[in-house]
Amino acid sequence: MIADFMIKYLRLTSIVTLSLSVCFFFASCDKDMSISLNNENIENLNLSSSDTLTAEVATVLMPNIPTSGTGRLLVGKVQQGPIGSLTASSYFRILPYNLSGELPNSAKFDSINLILRPSYGRYSFGDTTKSMTIVAHRLTKALETTTINSSMPGFPNPVYISGASIFGHQNFAYDANALGSVSFLPYMHKRDSVQIRLSDALGAELFQKIKTADYVLNSAANFNDYFKGMVLVPDANSKSIVGFSDTLQVNVNYSYMGTDGLKKTGVKSFQMGDRSVQYNQMDADRSGTMFADLKANRPKPVSQTQGVSFVQGGAGIATKISFPGLAQFMRTPGFAINKAELIIELESSHFGHYIPAQTPILFIANNNIPVNYVMTPFGNSYQTGGYIPGNNTGRRGRYVFNMIQYIRSANDEGAQDKSLFLSLSPSELLRSGNTSILATENNQPLVKLNIVYTKFK
Repeated sequence: MIADFMIKYLRLTSIVTLSLSVCFFFASCDKDMSISLNNENIENLNLSSSDTLTAEVATVLMPNIPTSGTGRLLVGKVQQGPIGSLTASSYFRILPYNLSGELPNSAKFDSINLILRPSYGRYSFGDTTKSMTIVAHRLTKALETTTINSSMPGFPNPVYISGASIFGHQNFAYDANALGSVSFLPYMHKRDSVQIRLSDALGAELFQKIKTADYVLNSAANFNDYFKGMVLVPDANSKSIVGFSDTLQVNVNYSYMGTDGLKKTGVKSFQMGDRSVQYNQMDADRSGTMFADLKANRPKPVSQTQGVSFVQGGAGIATKISFPGLAQFMRTPGFAINKAELIIELESSHFGHYIPAQTPILFIANNNIPVNYVMTPFGNSYQTGGYIPGNNTGRRGRYVFNMIQYIRSANDEGAQDKSLFLSLSPSELLRSGNTSILATENNQPLVKLNIVYTKFK
């Protein structure tokens, strides 16, 4: 059942508040409107009500989230009860970096290490107090970008797609035999690096090519044809997703006998190759949840999910919100809008491991395709909703958006085909697993549109 919104307003002679809220649905059904104004002559207030406004809330999977070239390698897995799990694996190329200078004749291969450094801002999401294992594999299929054409004739691509990319749902084959692995506590604020000891066979192979100045080292094309790249995959028991910088290194370590008769060591290095094809695969497993049949561009109403909806970076989950009755309300004569706010309460706690995303935005979707943003009122940049944290006394966190400019477009041409998609800012949507679950009450999401207006007699 789609949630109905109750309007309660007082015709005084000044400012009146209109509150449209999903959570008021059940109260509106029996017309129980208890009001106390410390005035016994309440009949003179001309109280009236309307059930004509309806809010529609649904969960939607946005298609083709570009996750390449973001500067952040995401690896890990999180599991959040009612919405399933999200697994992040990172794919990348490497290229020769520091191969200058001949190797001493006595040089012998020692080891090979992949060195990963925390991303800028030391990103993590989930329980970083639990150990994580990362496994490295060698790619057997070359990485390449894809150009997405609109799947609906006459409609543009989603606004978050700006050109050729690799998208989070794509797969590139890799060798099942691991090159190496490492287990560590992923609390990135206390880590300078993570090192994975790679296969000695690979190290010896690369060392021999360096020593003989093999042709595969002569150009990026030659090397990429020989070594297509690597992927970092988390083990199934991981409890967090962490971010690494794209300034990684692969060090081939060797030793030799110096002219002074003492043993010495040296390093030949590889670094990240073409950064535009580094991408994060985001694999969501919603089997066994109410969202198991969620498909791209097919919103799933909250009436089918016990009121639960959520937003999620990487996987491209958004919450669709629309007010079909808003256009009719805006045509009501004799009033002026003073303020309009969209308030969305969150189940995700400000405390603990799975805190909500901090920078929400609203897409404007046309026929379920995000084509624009709700802008900062009278500005030229997209609006980042205010995040107000909850507390430990029961107050929920919430998002607050200024809707004063948006609601004035309710009667524009084609407005009936448009809706709002609550999502994450591009920096979160394209390169994080950040997730926010909306709060519910009586199996309805706590979404409220507050409009303050002046009514003229």
